[in-house]
Amino acid sequence: MNEALDAVSWVLLVIGGVVSVVSALGAVRLEGLFQRMHGATMMDTFGAACVLAGLALQAETFFIAFKLLFVFVLLALTTSTAAHALAKSALASGVYPLGVDREQLGRDLSDVIEGRRDRERPAEEDSTSAT
Repeated sequence: MNEALDAVSWVLLVIGGVVSVVSALGAVRLEGLFQRMHGATMMDTFGAACVLAGLALQAETFFIAFKLLFVFVLLALTTSTAAHALAKSALASGVYPLGVDREQLGRDLSDVIEGRRDRERPAEEDSTSAT
């Protein structure tokens, strides 16, 4: 049983390492900010999950495995939060995803950036859009 656990652990560690390397290459090779951000956040989270799961299988005590799980939860929360903040600030400063027509987005994107919803728009904007 111990050899099977070691084999699964090593497979997870290798998968996590490969995924992290692919993520790093994606961050270098992809073109736009949003593509790079997607590659870095999604794959790093998965790569870290595999590495931490492999390490948890090698842990001698439950407490060590619990600490590794806690590290993964913090990593998953901070990575996604940082990506969201980066994307929102990039949109606010005028950086758009590749292939997006800026005129097509129009007022809706500025509403998203400013955090407004349809029912929160000023009355004069609603009357001009209805005509």
